[in-house]
Amino acid sequence: MGELGAVGWPPAPIRTARLVLREPEARDRAAVIELFVSPEVGTYIGGARARDELERAVPEVPGRRPGLFVVDLDGAMIGMVTLDRRDAERPGDVRPDAGEVALGYMFLPEAWGCGYAGEACAAALDWFAGALPSEPVVLYTQTANERSMRLAAKLGFTEVERFEKYGAEQWFGVWSSVTPAG
Repeated sequence: MGELGAVGWPPAPIRTARLVLREPEARDRAAVIELFVSPEVGTYIGGARARDELERAVPEVPGRRPGLFVVDLDGAMIGMVTLDRRDAERPGDVRPDAGEVALGYMFLPEAWGCGYAGEACAAALDWFAGALPSEPVVLYTQTANERSMRLAAKLGFTEVERFEKYGAEQWFGVWSSVTPAG
């Protein structure tokens, strides 16, 4: 697992009260495409992508890579949670050598407002804290994305800085299993 270090991948599925975080499967392809063509999902990540482009580009088993969890509700994909080693070129550092792991998430609009993102992200962070204890996790979001800002606070991320990028104010925060949220 080059992106996250010496952690075995994929882990066993992670079960929460309502969800399963698991490795992508072929049955998830249609939902992955729906995520990326959705104008609502694309609002704060550069816009919706063209369906025909995605139909050609998305492999039979979409997104299978270390750090990517499909969020499954009752046997169907409703979103994704990612843990990726960030580029050193991105603004903000919490360690002198940079390379922190960044949390990302995307959910289908019909899954919004039900607490699934918080439940799935908390489970992924718990797994990460067990796999790589004391390593910080960072999060980037536009300040205009009020849902994401609320989720970051709920998960215990602490603001490090704000900056302008992509024509909008961005928020950069950090989470650590060493310093639990209050």
